[in-house]
Amino acid sequence: MKDFMTSLNAAWDFELQEIQATEEHIVKVCEAALTITRKALAGLRAHLLKAEFKDKEEEIWFFKEAKPHLLSKLIYYDKLYHLELRRPIGREKLVRKYLENEILHLERSYEVYSDFYLYFRMGQTSNDEQYFMRSKLSNYNDCEAHGFDSDPNLSTGYDCKVAQILAQDMLVSYLNKEIYKLKERSASSHDLGYPHHRLEWTGSKTGLVELIYGLAQAEVFNHGKTDYKEIAQYFEKAFNISLGNIYKTFEKIRMRECGPTTFLDNMKVKLVDYTDKFNEYRVG
Repeated sequence: MKDFMTSLNAAWDFELQEIQATEEHIVKVCEAALTITRKALAGLRAHLLKAEFKDKEEEIWFFKEAKPHLLSKLIYYDKLYHLELRRPIGREKLVRKYLENEILHLERSYEVYSDFYLYFRMGQTSNDEQYFMRSKLSNYNDCEAHGFDSDPNLSTGYDCKVAQILAQDMLVSYLNKEIYKLKERSASSHDLGYPHHRLEWTGSKTGLVELIYGLAQAEVFNHGKTDYKEIAQYFEKAFNISLGNIYKTFEKIRMRECGPTTFLDNMKVKLVDYTDKFNEYRVG
């Protein structure tokens, strides 16, 4: 089951990157993301109906972590789609108020989960068999209310609850980033705390995109919870450069005959050469 989920998630990630490479409008991205997520969930359901878990630990892992991870994306993009359709057009203050109200609404909805929310957030495991095994089904089933997996063979009910918590976390994070971007637009370089003499990126844009993807994969920003676009926007602001559609650029990087790490390889060679010369100088 774990190998199947790894392959399924990798395929989903690849398809999402292709969507982001061709669509820049968030509503269009949501529509396409919902399509590929429904397809992935359909594949998961088909696999689950004929597959068996090797033990109870794998079943708990599946309904506590694996399935909610994918299902949360469906909930997230569905809510984000409607949120963006309702977003007002106009003054920055009006848009910020709308986004802030959406955050308040989401934070209040956490109260509905009460005890289970605390159980999940604190990483407890004492009731995992009750919550995440089909043989221990309770009367709780929030899936049916949202049209997700009401078949008891495919859900324990609480896997949907976890998915909703994860989706709301992603929405709150998205909204906070949107609010930050609105604030940033009206802030001067001095207000953002940049040095008086700004650095300007004079290398190739492709090289910078390669670096951004490398840093994202290394998970060195915000404990790995920052996406490519957010890192790119920060670099654009910091180094006074417009990178355009980084997803399209990465597609070109990925397809290069010389490999996807030309810039990073060259940087490594130069650093090694510098340290070798420095060591020779110190020894001499």
